[in-house]
Amino acid sequence: MTFVFLGLFAILLALIVRSSLGQPRVFLKVLIHVLGGVVGLWLLNLLLTVIGLDIPINLFTILLVGLLGFPGVLALTVLQLLGI
Repeated sequence: MTFVFLGLFAILLALIVRSSLGQPRVFLKVLIHVLGGVVGLWLLNLLLTVIGLDIPINLFTILLVGLLGFPGVLALTVLQLLGI
């Protein structure tokens, strides 16, 4: 499982480099945000295991983290459009 998240981290870094080189499309921004949430969950879980705590990583938590990241981007976009 760690190799899967390490692969996602490498993909996330490649997408960030790609978006910084040019004008990123909306799909690329959403993909970076979702992958950032999933990789962040993995890194937080890795840090918590050092002190003996554990977050159960299953399909539900991965989907929840991915979906909670996406509405945050939408809310930020609406606030920027409103000028707040």
